Amino acid sequence: MRAYFNDRNRRRMFLLALFLVLLWVFRHLAVLLVFFVLFERSLGTGARFLRDRWRVPLAVGVLAQVLLALAAVTGLAAFGVAQVLPRVPSIQHDLQAQFQHLLSWVREHHLLGGHVDAEQAVERGQHYAGSVLTFVAATGRNLVYALLGLILAVVYTLEQRDLEAWYDALPADSPPSILLGYFGHVCEAITITAKLQVVVAVVNTLITLPVLLALGLPSIPALLVFMVVLGLIPVVGGFVSGGVLAALAYVHKGPVGVVVFLVSTFVLHKIESYYLTPKLTARHIKLPGFVIITSLLLFEHVFGLAGLFLSFPALYVAAKIKEGNARIDEPPEGAPAQ
Repeated sequence: MRAYFNDRNRRRMFLLALFLVLLWVFRHLAVLLVFFVLFERSLGTGARFLRDRWRVPLAVGVLAQVLLALAAVTGLAAFGVAQVLPRVPSIQHDLQAQFQHLLSWVREHHLLGGHVDAEQAVERGQHYAGSVLTFVAATGRNLVYALLGLILAVVYTLEQRDLEAWYDALPADSPPSILLGYFGHVCEAITITAKLQVVVAVVNTLITLPVLLALGLPSIPALLVFMVVLGLIPVVGGFVSGGVLAALAYVHKGPVGVVVFLVSTFVLHKIESYYLTPKLTARHIKLPGFVIITSLLLFEHVFGLAGLFLSFPALYVAAKIKEGNARIDEPPEGAPAQ
């Protein structure tokens, strides 16, 4: 058995399979991992900035950020309980009414020669928005994961130097080093994906809000919620929200509304595809657009809504694993090429 795993390629294949099995076994902790990564990156960046800028001890910087974050969360929670939470049912009802009105109009006018493509697109948009809202609404479980993620992030940040020293002491091609490297790629992919989608959602909403106000569409708060939650869905969310809003604008404002939203959707797609996405990902990995879109379609088909979030991280981790293997296989400097 030892002789079998002495072969480097066999050992890598076994470790990659073990890594995938571990991801599947602990898949229910994916939300906890996301919270841990986001908290760890935020706390670590802030604490190091305070240390380098004003020589604030790392532990003090972490504690200050945690207390500030807890104060902010407490204030937001109080505001949410008093102002937002009572309006959630009305927002959901408003969104449902808008979708039903749009579906009734689609059926009444027999769009696309009797085909149900437009109706299916609207229902898919409603399904995506509902899925994200359902996840957000699961506050109890997510708050527990957030608290655990914060605790882990604080402990990791305070002990990061020791942990990194232990990791650097491992042989580059040892099983622990390889597996930890794989999980490091996953964490980096989560960070990139979160940055990208938050920026995209904010930009899409800010650009579209004046259009909604100018057209005077009804239920603008509900439509903004719809845009934000769909903006968090990579690539597909922008097209779905743009298509649904264009159809809704046609129902209320006629062809002018359709033209306005088709143009805005086109502009938003170009901003996302040719500026936001390349700017955020170019520092880490370069992927052809065809590969990204094909991966999105395949992952969405296999995993549903979750596949839209898994697509880019999967590609990123695969590319990083390939780069790492190539780097290990490189002969040392001065050594003859094999």
